[in-house]
Amino acid sequence: MGLLKKEKGVVCFVILALLSGFVSVVSAGETNIVEIGSDVTIEEGMRVRNAVAIGGQVTVFGEVERHVVAIGGSVVLTKTAVVGGNVVSLGGIIVQGRGAEVRGHLIELNLSDISAAISTALNEDWEGWSWIFAIISLSIFLAILILALLIARLFPGPVHAVSLSIRENTFNVTLGGIFVLVSIVPLALLLAVSVVGIILIPLEMLLVVCAALIGFIAVARLVGGKMFTILKIHGKSLVQETLWGLVILWLIGWIPYIGWMVKVISLVLGMGGVLITRFGTMQNRPLSPDL
Repeated sequence: MGLLKKEKGVVCFVILALLSGFVSVVSAGETNIVEIGSDVTIEEGMRVRNAVAIGGQVTVFGEVERHVVAIGGSVVLTKTAVVGGNVVSLGGIIVQGRGAEVRGHLIELNLSDISAAISTALNEDWEGWSWIFAIISLSIFLAILILALLIARLFPGPVHAVSLSIRENTFNVTLGGIFVLVSIVPLALLLAVSVVGIILIPLEMLLVVCAALIGFIAVARLVGGKMFTILKIHGKSLVQETLWGLVILWLIGWIPYIGWMVKVISLVLGMGGVLITRFGTMQNRPLSPDL
């Protein structure tokens, strides 16, 4: 049970951290350090507010006032390290040198912890199944994330067009999205009354899935672009905006009561944008680079 509480604490911490503006970009004068795909090193005598590495390792020689987080990497706390908050490693390990000071909690989640959590869920009580569902959700999210980034990279034009439609024509897009969702089942029933129609049902399902995926990517791009705008960060690529938008939407999805509503709204807007733009093939004018 202690393990399950620890993992729930990890999810809550990461959600609250990102949603409260914890994400920022490394620049002179900023006290938050965030690196994507590379390591973070806090040198001795250096003092920062938060230190985050996504896909990299965090090594601390100096002082971190609040939290140290490594997603997909490990955390190394040398003997001179001082951390005022929590130390979190998702997918790695935490190495704490003798003399290192940590005033918060050490939260470590790696493959061995996941295996133990699954064993606990299968052998002890039903509450453990919530963690299994979380693992499944994370796996699905990572698969969708990879596919979404490939689509954003290979087909930026349609994503641009759908994003523009959602932003500039929100009312009509919403109506279109509702129309698409309520038409899926009736259309399938109509197709089922004939032999030719039955053959077309898989095509309908494929189009629906593609529309939902492209639409959700476009919504994520808008969310990511809005985040960068709030943080006054300019010049980010469509792929970067999509990446952070997907992460934010996935994290919001964990919030009780609110999460599912945000997902439904995103689905409606996305599918409406796809319908209005004919899968992103119709675009009145170029989308401005800064959303």
